Amino acid sequence: MAHKYFCNISECIKLMLPPGTTAKNTENRVKDKSAKFVYLLKEPEEIEEEIEKKILKSDKQIRTLNFLMQNEEVLQSELISFAESSSAVIKTLEKNGYIEIVEKEINRNPFKNKHITPTKNLELTKEQQKAMNRIEGSIIDKEFNEFLLFGVTGSRKN
Repeated sequence: MAHKYFCNISECIKLMLPPGTTAKNTENRVKDKSAKFVYLLKEPEEIEEEIEKKILKSDKQIRTLNFLMQNEEVLQSELISFAESSSAVIKTLEKNGYIEIVEKEINRNPFKNKHITPTKNLELTKEQQKAMNRIEGSIIDKEFNEFLLFGVTGSRKN
């Protein structure tokens, strides 16, 4: 792959790793992100009454409020998408006191609540040991050769 695309072997290996796992410090692998969440400020009964009294007339505003009444906490981007609304409609509802927009931090670090214990060296099979001896011998003799390992994916060739 490195020869075909004219890149380093390390770059090829990084492509096969999950996102965020290449940073050395696990705390900084994935940066935290914030997003805007929308909440109802008025009670659903009060909103339904205002819809009946024609105080609220806009179809988009009514559709947005109905979606919020069915879902407690909604990302603003999802609300716009699922309720077929717009940011202007949401801002108007916020200005009129129907909703509140709160910016929250989204936890995106996949390693934050995981305790990763180092594994001990695995015992090589006879074939693996034979291949390893050839590679180590080449390194010791300062014969820097290329070796191609064949085998089943996930069979500890690395």
